[in-house]
Amino acid sequence: MAQMEKHGLLTGSVDGAPEEYGSLSGTERAAAPRRSSGQESLTVAAQPGDVERDSDAEELYIQQAVVLIEDAVQYRSINHRVDALSLRLYRWYYSRICQWSLGLTIAVVLLLAFVERPSSLSISSDPRHRNPPWEPPCGFTESMEMFCLLVFSLDLAVKGYLIGWEEFRKSKWLIGYTVVISFSVMDWVLSISMAVNDLSRPTCSAAAHTLGIAVVNSSMMKKTLKCIKRTLPEIASVILLLTLHLFLFTMIGMLLFAKSDDPKKNGEWKLYFRDLPTSLTSLLVLLTTANNPDVMIPAYSVNRGYSIFFIIFSLIGTYCLMNLLTAIIYNQFRGYLLMSVQTSIIRRRLGIRAAFQVLSCQGAQQAAE
Repeated sequence: MAQMEKHGLLTGSVDGAPEEYGSLSGTERAAAPRRSSGQESLTVAAQPGDVERDSDAEELYIQQAVVLIEDAVQYRSINHRVDALSLRLYRWYYSRICQWSLGLTIAVVLLLAFVERPSSLSISSDPRHRNPPWEPPCGFTESMEMFCLLVFSLDLAVKGYLIGWEEFRKSKWLIGYTVVISFSVMDWVLSISMAVNDLSRPTCSAAAHTLGIAVVNSSMMKKTLKCIKRTLPEIASVILLLTLHLFLFTMIGMLLFAKSDDPKKNGEWKLYFRDLPTSLTSLLVLLTTANNPDVMIPAYSVNRGYSIFFIIFSLIGTYCLMNLLTAIIYNQFRGYLLMSVQTSIIRRRLGIRAAFQVLSCQGAQQAAE
């Protein structure tokens, strides 16, 4: 113990700074405490910067956790940038005012079709009392459309920046969004370059383009299109059976209700089975029971036995094949709904887990320091 105390006293001063007391003069020994206090003041002066950096890192961790929790609540993907600038931009983009502005822009670009030439927008639907439609000022619709396209381009740029190039290439919706905006811009440029009647466009502006923009920005429409894509292969066989059934009974009907020498017996042929397009249309409408029993009344008036043809057609087509088609579509939509709910739950769990992972990393880092 005595050796340890002796060693400690000889190898350092009271504050732990190593000093050789035997080699210092009186002046140097007097100056030594002042140097020590200066070093201590430098150390203390460096501490606020470290605290500020720690507070900034802690604030970033908390901000990341907050955004991840918001993603979980809104069932959004967490594959986006998480640096401080990107998080502020991300929260601004998904703010209520920004989303409402985007929705209003979509509504405006869709409503332009009602005022562009040719427009049928009027108070009365009767052509005799219809007033001339309102014609917007020269360049008004083009300016509105260009403003909307600029908003959509900004929306695409923000989305692309937030998710990064790798995720952007994987997203078919964003690639389609890019294609639709490009075609819309080209359509706008062509319409301006044509200069028809002082910048007045002769036709409605790219209805398909604007409809595509509305679909890309609507989660419900995207889910519906995905479900239709999954349903089409399943219902293809039933649609083929319906087509064969329709053509088969059309041929039988044209032979059964052929034109005869007696004009009184030609009522069915004259109204519903004159040629192939008329026969197909009559039986296609009969599948929906819209013209039942009108379609068989002329033949039924001649011979009641003709009703068997229409009864068999309705039993096979309407009550068997159409119900089978409805059942397949319902089953596919129900399965997709369950899958969509599962995906939403997985996204919520993933967002919550990522938020807690960020906070746990922060706690582990603070414990290590």
